[in-house]
Amino acid sequence: MSKVCIIGGGPSGISIARKFSTSGIEYDLYEAGADFGGVWNANELCGRVYESAHLISSKKITQLMDFPMPENYPHYPKHEMVLDYWRAVAKSSGVYEHVQFNTTVTSVRKEQDGWRINTENGHSQYYDLIIVCNGLQRVGRFPKLNFSDYTGEIIHSLAYKGSHQIAGKRVLVMGGGNSGCDITVDCVHHSSAVFHSTRRGYYYQPKFINGMPTSDWMLSLGNKFESKEEGMAYIEQVFKLAGFDGTDFGLPKPDYPINEAHPILNSQILYYIGHGSIQPKPDISKLEGKIVQFEDGTEEEIDLIICATGYDRDFSFLEKGLVDMKNGVPDFFLHMVPKNIDNLLFAGFINSATGFGSFIESSANFCAEYIQAFRSGRKGLQQFNEAKTENIPEMGQRNFLDSYRHQWEVDLWKYLKEVNYYTDMLTNH
Repeated sequence: MSKVCIIGGGPSGISIARKFSTSGIEYDLYEAGADFGGVWNANELCGRVYESAHLISSKKITQLMDFPMPENYPHYPKHEMVLDYWRAVAKSSGVYEHVQFNTTVTSVRKEQDGWRINTENGHSQYYDLIIVCNGLQRVGRFPKLNFSDYTGEIIHSLAYKGSHQIAGKRVLVMGGGNSGCDITVDCVHHSSAVFHSTRRGYYYQPKFINGMPTSDWMLSLGNKFESKEEGMAYIEQVFKLAGFDGTDFGLPKPDYPINEAHPILNSQILYYIGHGSIQPKPDISKLEGKIVQFEDGTEEEIDLIICATGYDRDFSFLEKGLVDMKNGVPDFFLHMVPKNIDNLLFAGFINSATGFGSFIESSANFCAEYIQAFRSGRKGLQQFNEAKTENIPEMGQRNFLDSYRHQWEVDLWKYLKEVNYYTDMLTNH
């Protein structure tokens, strides 16, 4: 039987491979780095962690349900612990026996009814089906500014690795997401001055409420409220009482409801703003020399600008025009299946406020059933192929902000419902 090709050895690739190992699906996995880990692998170009980085979501909602993180792990493990966990997942299911490390896939080209892959080290092989798991955080997006007028240093957050880059410098961090807030807080301990530039007002959440991780506390509320709106109002009130209303610190009021954007989970950003260690700033209006002018007319001398302004995917190894794009994002059914191709899948290309574990396990189950249906010619595959060109799954995306990064944000429960529905469809003989 032909093997499946998996590209990428981060958490998504590991989870897909693990499912295949238990489902009897033969596969090869190609990983550019020297070991598994993806964004958690600090020693590789794909690594997106720095010295003090911890898990943002709690371990309870990040771990795989049938392979929990060790009991001695804290609620928010440090990056080295998360890396050890994913390597343990790979080892426990024999994924190491199927991987080629230090092997970058440079091209995927159509050949007969399948694909020919070529790698940087000269390897070439044919596969009937490929699954791309190379991650969301591939190429850094920079803001549209005239950086040529700036004589200080500029880096993207993907290049931020630790205190040696910021020690004694006047640092400006751009971007109000979790990475931007975490890096801004990290700068407080090493930089001579710290500024944080954001485009709008945000809702901030503490990492703990009532002695438990905030996400776990929110889940514990269950169905205590008659409506979602009532529940969100209660949560917003609790956050304010806990000291996490940005407007109390002079920040702009958010122009959207609390549940319409990916949450900012950080217990220290407002604390340090309140102590004057972080100076909040609006968008940049002008750069000249080392002087940064902001939209409110204020100016600051800045040595280093860190752009925590998001990422683009990188599918440069695929044939040009192979993937249909919409607003700069691949137009995939369920964020996994191209509408114009039936033997190329993508996994791990969504974001959810409620953690990684559940959605990647559901995605792995889908991929396994899809492959079985594809190879056996099940009736379910024909039904699915018709559905992917006609149906619009309800994954909650219309409830989020109209912004670039929220194009792949999903309501986890709605997403799971849709993926499980189509997984069941694929089992039809």
